[in-house]
Amino acid sequence: MNIVSNVKNYVCGLRQLVKFRSKKIFISKGTFLHPKVIIGKCTRINATSHIDQCTIGAFCAIGGRLVVRSSNHFHNFLNMQDWAQQFVLKSNIKVVGKSEGSVEIGNAVWIGDSVIILPDVEIGDGAVIGAGSVVTKSIPPFSIAVGNPAQVIKMRFPKEIIEIICQIRWWEWDLKTIQKRRELFEIDLNNSSPNDLLKIIDKYKMINKT
Repeated sequence: MNIVSNVKNYVCGLRQLVKFRSKKIFISKGTFLHPKVIIGKCTRINATSHIDQCTIGAFCAIGGRLVVRSSNHFHNFLNMQDWAQQFVLKSNIKVVGKSEGSVEIGNAVWIGDSVIILPDVEIGDGAVIGAGSVVTKSIPPFSIAVGNPAQVIKMRFPKEIIEIICQIRWWEWDLKTIQKRRELFEIDLNNSSPNDLLKIIDKYKMINKT
């Protein structure tokens, strides 16, 4: 990568930073972000990470040392090291950048420390990825997955509760609406019935006339 490319990436990084601040997004210092990374409001990456091109939803809690890979090395050439290919061999043949499929991380996802997410993976809304996991295949919404390779060990809530959450899609609300409906975020969903949740939702619909 030449000096011009470095400058372009740096400028893009500054633009990202301004945009992130306006959406109350926090990215830990030292994190590598591909210029085309898309991140939803109020998501936090709490320690240095390396994130290739991907989409990350709103209100995600992401620990440190997350690695997202959306591309790979070409392994059909004698050399697979990008720096050597460009600057030692002076070759125009790319040995890095082979697309293996997009990475999409949903909304309100919790990702623990030292997680690796490989290409062609979708992590559903509300999912939990345990620390140290290697995610090689898609993870369903509101499930908890751990291990290498990551496997679903249980669902966060009963099916009926999940269906209600998927309908209201709270992560799409503006921040003032979320604040007004705080009661929804203080209910223990593992010790409540679907009717308990629906009563609160109906109450706030009436107040807000939606």
